[in-house]
Amino acid sequence: MSGPKDGPGVVVVQWSPDSLGLVDQLARTMAGAGVARITCVGEGIEARADARRGGVELRTLALEPGLGFDELVARLEHDVRVVEARAVIVLPRADASEPDSISRLACAAIRKACGDQTGPNVLVEIEDPEAAFEFVGLGVATVFYSGHLRAALLGQACVDLGVFQFIIGLLRGRHRVRTIDVPAELREATFAEAALELELDERGRPMTVIGVATANKELGEGGGVIANPGPTTPLRDVLGLLVLLSGDDPDPDLDPDLAGQEPSA
Repeated sequence: MSGPKDGPGVVVVQWSPDSLGLVDQLARTMAGAGVARITCVGEGIEARADARRGGVELRTLALEPGLGFDELVARLEHDVRVVEARAVIVLPRADASEPDSISRLACAAIRKACGDQTGPNVLVEIEDPEAAFEFVGLGVATVFYSGHLRAALLGQACVDLGVFQFIIGLLRGRHRVRTIDVPAELREATFAEAALELELDERGRPMTVIGVATANKELGEGGGVIANPGPTTPLRDVLGLLVLLSGDDPDPDLDPDLAGQEPSA
């Protein structure tokens, strides 16, 4: 049996060229997580030679239109080797009249293809939020849909006063994100040490370290920022720290009219 390094990596089922942006974003994200391959599976797609995106190998597997359930199981088991996948994303069929029903069959096929072995986490995008219950018992870890994150945040805010206050603070500008230089004494430290050490900014406002700014070219020209890069991430090569500032005082960096003024008591 092939080892994990030869496995399919992250598998995208019911993929089409319309979802190429998803693959690009996955490649940028997965490269930092040690995933070396993305396998795209779909009907009517062009079988291409293996390519690379952002340092991640991209494979495509074309399925014959109208495959029966058992045939789909066989392709997932033997050609995709889905049981070895790091994770599986099931997308809705854009050309289907009932895409959620087709996705449900795909999830059932994935489960059967894994046999008695523990399969990968399966994430399913659905069109109808009310269809989420139909995926119970199919080994699906997460069901999401358009507006899911926004709905989840607002739903949590309704039962958690702290979350509600934080969201309101973001909207009203009481919480802001900025980058700061890595203090000289922490240049040889780790991300976890910086998060524990840095609690206040230069004006005495509460501050939380949430990420790093990096020159990693895989994040695009000029690099970018990575939220929560991991506790052992060394700071010696990062460009700066990404921090969340809390407080009602305006930031001089954002409001030049306030530059040079003393913080309010």
